[in-house]
Amino acid sequence: MAIAQSKKVLLRLDPSYKRCPSCRDVNTLRRSRAKNLFENILKFTGIYKVYRCRKCNWRGPLSTIIVTKNTVKNIAIYAAVIWFALYVVSRVISSLDK
Repeated sequence: MAIAQSKKVLLRLDPSYKRCPSCRDVNTLRRSRAKNLFENILKFTGIYKVYRCRKCNWRGPLSTIIVTKNTVKNIAIYAAVIWFALYVVSRVISSLDK
């Protein structure tokens, strides 16, 4: 299934099957341990994970999430609904105070 046709909002990937950013070989990436505070923070967020290439020894963070057009659209819709609900609640509370 193509990413553009997917109904999911956020897609989780396994970057180990992607191309290495340095040598462009496929299926040569593997997970690497976090070696400093910055990499530990990236690992804690869950969005980025550190990978190493078996062939060229490249090492760095890669994203595990793809943001689609549906993601942006749904976030905007949720934000509008939350804003409207807060507006209605604040109007009701202010009318009860009078």
